[in-house]
Amino acid sequence: MSIFSTPSTSSARRKLLLLSISRQNLRYFSKKRGSFIEKQNPLNIRTPPSNPAPLPFFKPARAENMTAVKQKLDFLLVLDFEATCDNDNSTLPCMEIIEFPVVKLSTKDWQEKGRFHQYVRPTVTPILTSFFALEMVDGKPTIEEVFPMFDKWLKEDQELKNGNFSFLTFGDWDLKVALPNEARFKKFEIPSYFNSWINIKRSFATHTGRFPKGLPDVLNAYKLQLQGHHHSGIDDVLNICEVVKCMGQEGFVFQKKRRPSNKKRAGPNRPTI
Repeated sequence: MSIFSTPSTSSARRKLLLLSISRQNLRYFSKKRGSFIEKQNPLNIRTPPSNPAPLPFFKPARAENMTAVKQKLDFLLVLDFEATCDNDNSTLPCMEIIEFPVVKLSTKDWQEKGRFHQYVRPTVTPILTSFFALEMVDGKPTIEEVFPMFDKWLKEDQELKNGNFSFLTFGDWDLKVALPNEARFKKFEIPSYFNSWINIKRSFATHTGRFPKGLPDVLNAYKLQLQGHHHSGIDDVLNICEVVKCMGQEGFVFQKKRRPSNKKRAGPNRPTI
């Protein structure tokens, strides 16, 4: 046997021959034989199937009989502030929170287990959006009065006492910009539990590979109908809950991330929901 015809070199040559044949012939699937073979292949050499097509943008929904992925958090507190703004969309001295909705969502069955919802009376620049009537906030408590109400609701919930929960928002604006800016302007303290939250826009991007344009974009991606009115805080929260449910059922694990301290959380950004 020639040194150029060793088993290893023969095997290599055979592989090159097979590769050449597979590239020169068209493949088709034989249901009768249940394998991929070469059309017009004189050697009748079986070849593996071509590379599968890329997965679609969205992963398929989890089957009902599949074991649910264990979440690291027991509850998600879905929050979406609504705030004052002016007609020409310029920056106000202080954009004030006028709706404070939070829904407590269980990660075990993705069902609502409680909610806090309060309209808030602005005191600095009471200019409302087209989605709010003055009667909705007239006579309501101020933001300084709402915080003790929310704190009481939160601390009286026995299921939240172990702290295994996280706030979840659609973007960073609510807790990184709106709340810190108003707190600094009005000189009130922000509770420490608002120092961390989940930005579902980033979660969505991690899960699907695409950063969403807004809430309608995410709802459309999951073929969900908008419930209620967009830019109604409580309606937006309930719509976000539906998105969270879809992602959770697909196996996405929500994780809380620590954010910078309140003093560093500020900026001119506007909500992008």
